[in-house]
Amino acid sequence: MEQTSAIILAAGTSSRMGIAKQLLPLGDRPILAHAIDRVLAESFTEIIAVIGHEADTIQRAISVKDDRFRWVVNKDYRQGQGTSLKCGISQMNEHHSSVMVFLADLPFLSQETVHDIYILGNVMLQETDVPFVLQPSFQGTAGHPVFFGHVEAEWFQQIDGDQGAKVIMNQFSIRKRLSVEDQGILYDIDTPEGYEKAGRFYRQT
Repeated sequence: MEQTSAIILAAGTSSRMGIAKQLLPLGDRPILAHAIDRVLAESFTEIIAVIGHEADTIQRAISVKDDRFRWVVNKDYRQGQGTSLKCGISQMNEHHSSVMVFLADLPFLSQETVHDIYILGNVMLQETDVPFVLQPSFQGTAGHPVFFGHVEAEWFQQIDGDQGAKVIMNQFSIRKRLSVEDQGILYDIDTPEGYEKAGRFYRQT
């Protein structure tokens, strides 16, 4: 496998939730811990969790015993998710040729999907030497995690505020989607009502 970084975006203020959703319990673990567990299960060479809002509290509440993992604090997190993506990319090992980007609030993302995107992304790294983007899609809608192959870190510096990576998509020669039977790639938790629904869904699984 190529050397591939993983970045988990977990710095948001959870404004619609009213409290830090990263630490809301889902089962016996915080929402963010579920996302971290999915990433730890794959063979990433480094794992970066970008935090900002309630950063100290998150680090105290979630203990990760894995040498590949580290917390990175985005001091500009209030300016939007784009700043966290830039922050994470800037902290990547400069020798890594690819990165897989995760969102903290997708706790129902299946391990199978993570594995399939990771493996296919690494296959594509061998098959082509041009920049590419690989995303899972559920019933025609693209979601996360997103695999960026043969990336140039400076491209991500074009992102501003709450913009996502869409602003730099024209830099990637290949854009591929992998169809998955996993609604978890889209199931984010943004509101108290959404959290309550997620709790019911979790208890049924």
